[in-house]
Amino acid sequence: MKALIFDLDDTLYNQEQPFKRAVQAHLPVQDEQMEALYIAFRLYADEVFEAATAGDMPLEASHIYRMKRALADFGYEVSDDLALTIQKAYQENQGQLILSPEFPAIFDYCHQHKIHLGIITNGPHLHQLRKLQSLEMTNWIAEDMTIISGQVGVTKPSKAIFDMMAERLQLLPEDICYVGDSFENDVVGAKGAGWKAIWLNHRRRKAPQSPYQADAVVEKRNDLLGVIEELTSSSIN
Repeated sequence: MKALIFDLDDTLYNQEQPFKRAVQAHLPVQDEQMEALYIAFRLYADEVFEAATAGDMPLEASHIYRMKRALADFGYEVSDDLALTIQKAYQENQGQLILSPEFPAIFDYCHQHKIHLGIITNGPHLHQLRKLQSLEMTNWIAEDMTIISGQVGVTKPSKAIFDMMAERLQLLPEDICYVGDSFENDVVGAKGAGWKAIWLNHRRRKAPQSPYQADAVVEKRNDLLGVIEELTSSSIN
């Protein structure tokens, strides 16, 4: 393994935390409901992501849809205005992100073993860029090793966005491994491009039927470094 590329949202940081703060500032949602609510929100977001990205659905309408549908699943019927208010609070909270504490050691390990680092993330260019700046990712990963779908016009799981990164790295696909929390976007996308893939399944989602399988599945971030060490060792041997 010569390069390790990461997803951003809910991989390098816990995306539930800014969502939780936004929702609970406006609705009496209990802590024990929050993870399930967040997962529902992500599923509805995925439903409309491509339409919003392609301009077939206004971005604001997609934000209203995903928030209202997720909240309705848990008995909270909210107006469009309140859905947008919560969405705006969520976006503001994403400007105050904290890198999950396991990653500095992972990045240091990669630097010590001359493993290239990078990020591929779906989302609007400036919005994702603000998240990266909040996380201070340039302390570990060069700006030109980050690809944001909104900047390049291609989204995961398209093979094209993974090929862009392989070209920047000047590496063969089999020498690159991707780490992400979404089976559909991250595992399917990486494996379809000929990469290795680690599924960070910390939400414990059921894997969908697919011709692809992750090379490793990790349910806790603190197990990730050990898996990376194993993949590095096996690629050397």
